[in-house]
Amino acid sequence: MFAPKWKKEAKLLDKAAKKFLNYKRDLLDEQQISEINSRRDDVKATVKAGDKDKYEEANKQLKATCEGALPRYQSQGWVEENLEVFFVAVVVALGLRAYVVQPFRIPTGSMQPTLNGIVATALPDQEKLPSFALKMFQKASHGRTYVDLTTEGAKTLRANNPVVEGLSMFVFPRTYIHFSDGTKMAFPGKKSALMHKGTDGKGFGFANLIKYGPTSHLTADQIEQCRRANIPYDGQPGKETGFYTSPMIQSGTTIARGYIDTGDMILVDKMSYHFRTPTRGEVFVFDTRDIKKIHNDARKTGSIAGSHYIKRLTGIPGDELQIRGTDLYINGKLAEEKGILGVMSKANGYRGYSPRERLFGQKIFKASISPHPGMDEYIALGDNSENSSDSRHWGTVKEFNVIGPAAFTLWPFASGHWGIIK
Repeated sequence: MFAPKWKKEAKLLDKAAKKFLNYKRDLLDEQQISEINSRRDDVKATVKAGDKDKYEEANKQLKATCEGALPRYQSQGWVEENLEVFFVAVVVALGLRAYVVQPFRIPTGSMQPTLNGIVATALPDQEKLPSFALKMFQKASHGRTYVDLTTEGAKTLRANNPVVEGLSMFVFPRTYIHFSDGTKMAFPGKKSALMHKGTDGKGFGFANLIKYGPTSHLTADQIEQCRRANIPYDGQPGKETGFYTSPMIQSGTTIARGYIDTGDMILVDKMSYHFRTPTRGEVFVFDTRDIKKIHNDARKTGSIAGSHYIKRLTGIPGDELQIRGTDLYINGKLAEEKGILGVMSKANGYRGYSPRERLFGQKIFKASISPHPGMDEYIALGDNSENSSDSRHWGTVKEFNVIGPAAFTLWPFASGHWGIIK
């Protein structure tokens, strides 16, 4: 603690020389390694003897030996050093994402009010949009994006597939409206949010403006009349055909005006299921590989099937589920898990379970146990049961699809869901 300054410097010099040997050993020959170790011993001897003058000479000799060991080796400049740090950081991040935790943004409202999906809210034309500063604040706090799409000049939808959903930067959902003159408008959200407007006022209802409807809403004669009149339609092979019976849009028409709140961004724990089995009642994330109905439905509607879904795990292998009224019964008994009880409580925005499709009319839905590895089945239901595409519609989730429990909500901070997911 009270050693002279030069002795402290000597210890740091020896430590630096040792690191040099460890990092560059593959570039040094045995003679160079031996010489560096000899110079280190000289420095240590001067410290032990307490001879400062001899230390100064030993110091110079050790530095010169290390610097001269690799005369042709060019030291890294600041660009190389920063690039190395950057790529190391990328590798570490990818490793964490692959094996430890994975961020996931919730695209739909199927888990509300537990977690928020992307929600579009229309505003009246006469309502003024907030200032730029307030928009930026709400972007940071709520993940809110304002949209104001108004036509400049009269527009006509192009003949085939005029409204197309895609991805921007391979991540962010975008919907593009294509016109017959080759121009297009971009809507920063999913096609469903642009096209439809729910009874709760969410969505923009573009389908009502252009009078869009699937062929199931049209007679055969109406379909033929639309084709002859070259009325725009979504009619790619393998997709459900829908016609736009009012393709003309007047100049100054408001297509979408309001805001879109981003879905909650969560962290998925990818480690836990390596050490324990999934637990009934927890919120979990799974991929949609080989869940054919999810992908077939997306092709029919011209949308993009999500690669990952988030639901509440309500049935483990061997469980038999049944809905009576709005309550969920598991193996003949009323469910007791905390998360499921919350949904059945009909409090704080929950509305219970909706009995439809595989769980309609008190039908029993079973998750099978398989003798084959990775093929055990789980049942996944959304907390927003009335508006959730889940196991009732497309079936069970195989064990090989399961990724991990939803652990933590990262953002937005003002959504009311920040923190540990329950």
